[in-house]
Order: sequence, then C-alpha cells, then structure tokens
Amino acid sequence: MTTTHDTNSNAGAAEAAATVSNESNSPPVAITPGDGESDGSSQVAKPVYLGERLAGLTGENAPDFALFRDQVVNTLRDWYVLASDSIANLLEGRALQEPVKDLWLLGRHYELGGQPEEQQEWGATGLPPKVLNDFSRLIWCTYRSQYPPIAPSAFTTDAGWGCMLRAGQTLLAQALQLHHFGREWEFSWDSTLGEDQRRRELYTNIVKQFFDDYSGSSTFSIHRMASLGKRFEGKDIGEWFGPYGTATIIRELARQADHELSVYTTTDGVIYLADICEKDFKPTLILVASMLGTDRVNPVYYPFIQASLTLPQSAGVAGGRPSSAMYFAGFQGDELLYLDPHFTRPAVVRRSDDQYSQSDLASYSCNAPRRITMSRLDPCMVFGYYCGTLEALVDLRSRIELLADDGMRTIMSFDNGHAPTLS
Repeated sequence: MTTTHDTNSNAGAAEAAATVSNESNSPPVAITPGDGESDGSSQVAKPVYLGERLAGLTGENAPDFALFRDQVVNTLRDWYVLASDSIANLLEGRALQEPVKDLWLLGRHYELGGQPEEQQEWGATGLPPKVLNDFSRLIWCTYRSQYPPIAPSAFTTDAGWGCMLRAGQTLLAQALQLHHFGREWEFSWDSTLGEDQRRRELYTNIVKQFFDDYSGSSTFSIHRMASLGKRFEGKDIGEWFGPYGTATIIRELARQADHELSVYTTTDGVIYLADICEKDFKPTLILVASMLGTDRVNPVYYPFIQASLTLPQSAGVAGGRPSSAMYFAGFQGDELLYLDPHFTRPAVVRRSDDQYSQSDLASYSCNAPRRITMSRLDPCMVFGYYCGTLEALVDLRSRIELLADDGMRTIMSFDNGHAPTLS
C-alpha cells in the first residue's frame, strides 16, 4: 500500500517543528569581534559566527542549544513551506484568481464577504478574525523534544518520524473537544466565572492526554503510541508510521484505558453498526482509513473530501502530501486548511501542582492556517467522525448515503450487522 513517509530521519529532523509566536525568526548571523569595533589592526577581522559566540557562554548565560537549533530549523521550515506554496500557486495561476467566498471548518460554514477596506485589515492570512479565532481553538500536536526517553529506546524527540502520529493526535484532540464542548464554545483563561473555569479545566485535561511521557493522564502520548508500533504495525520506535497503523494504535490505547470515547476503525470503508451498538451506545470516534488513488488523490474523490469536512460529525482528516503528514480541518475552494506537525517545540514540563496556565499550553494552538491544493495530496488518509449519540450516528449514515445517492464517489458505507470474522 502506498503511504506518505518521511524520506529519512535526518531530512525529517531537519524539518522539525513550530516556533511559539514570540520566538525569533532571524537566521544565524555573523558577528565580528567587538560587535564591529576596530581592534586597531590593519588586518580584516575574522567573523565570529553566532554559534561560536554561544559556545563560549557558560553558567547562567549558557544557551539552550537544543532549543536554539529547533528555532533555527523551525524558521527554515517556515520559509521553505511559504516559498514552495507561493511558487506552486504561481505555476498553477492561482495567485491571480479571486478567492472563493465560502469557507468550511469542521462542519461550520463561513461566508467571507465584507468590503475591500475590511478585507485589507484581515492581514496575510486573508481570513477574518472570526475564522482565525475558531481555527485557534483547534488543538495542535507537533513534534516535541527534550522529553523523557521512549523506552526501551533513547529517543527524546520524534522530529523526523512522528508526524503521522502527531496528525492522529490532532484529529483525536478535536474529537475530544467535540465530545466535551461541541462546536460552539470558548472561554477566558482569566475569568473567575464558574463555566469558564469548568471549560478551562476540561480543555487542560484534554491537552494533558497528549503530554509526552508515561504519566497516567498521558493516555495518548507519543511514548505510548510509539511503544505499540511494533505490535500493530511492525514499526520500531523511530520509524515512520502509516495512517492505518496510527488509527489502530489510537483505538487500542482507548480500549486499554477504558476511555470515555470509544474508537472504531475500518480499512474497507464498511461501518458495521452492530459492532458499535452491540451494548449501550457509547460516544464514538469513527476512523476510516482509505486509499484515494495511487501516487496522488484521484480527482473523483475531491468532492467527498470537501463534503466530509462540512459534516457536523467531522473531526477532520489525517493525511498529508508525499513525505509529510498533516491534519486537515477545512477548505476554501480546492484548497484545504491544515495544521502542520513538522515544527519542534520543547515538551511541556509537568508541574507538581498539575495546574497549567494559558502560556504553558500556548504551543498547542495555532492562529495561522496553512493551505494546500487537493492536487498535491498523498492518497492515503484517515477520516474522523465523532458521534456523541446514537442519533448522531444515524444522521451520519443518512448524510453519507444521501451523498452517494446524489452520485458522489464516497469512501464509506454502512451495514447493520457485525463485521465478518476471519476463519
């Protein structure tokens, strides 16, 4: 089966992941002795590069070289993505096209009207504040570094190999937010109102499930996911994981933890309702892994990818382009809006009182959507649908069958029985 994969660990590590918004975007620079002051010599001063100067610092002034390296790589990654996307848009003639007015984000529709003066205030993203605020509430799981080793290996970062696991975490995180909050929610970190405090605690507890360690609350940590790779996908820690293997690992971790959210997976596109509803119905995340082409997504599936993201049950799509996994949350025209896991941040340090502020968790959110055209996608994807009630499951079935009845090529169907057992 053709899947996306990082070309090699060194190249993947060189892509590592995202800087917090207040981090420097400046590349390494050369500094001469005395910061440009003359030493009285007639010879040209030999430049002392920033890395050499940092190497000479000790004690309290000693730099965090791992953090510095990640910041530099993150900046280079940012430049590369922006440049490659801009070039692609120019080659495809997209730069001269009028933007599509309709935008969808996890089942929510936005009509991007407004006067030209108002649109000028939207900034580089070309999106109004209401869309950016909604997008920023998505939980963003990225590469992390400086966490405890993933036993029995010595890996303290997943940069270069964990992007699909992070995309899977991001999809699951949105399902958990749908489970606890629905789509209409927000809260103030500084508010003392009871409802804001309740939502803040719930949000923090969701994020903690993806902290990078073996703590009991880190149900879906990179440590636990990577440790199950050998059993379910034949992958050693440090190897790239595929979409189906990632979905299977999420299902198994939810089962082991007797999680409040049940996870159902399928690779043939058939959802057997008796397996979901065999006992009392439990809120369920349905993960549909599918191949939508060979080297690229077959255009016949473009309408379904878009339609999927308009459904109220949508928890997004984990997929990517060749060599890079991503999480897709919405679309505008034929461009998908995505979160990119290929940015490295230091792992959040656990606090002894288990209380976390907005700044502690700031690296789990992003307010600048990236875009990619569907023609550039890898065909191997996992579609996520959250059904909090039996009625929501029935509604999902009705919507998918209606799409099929209208002639759309869908990737899933429903069967009232149980999945056949292998003899």
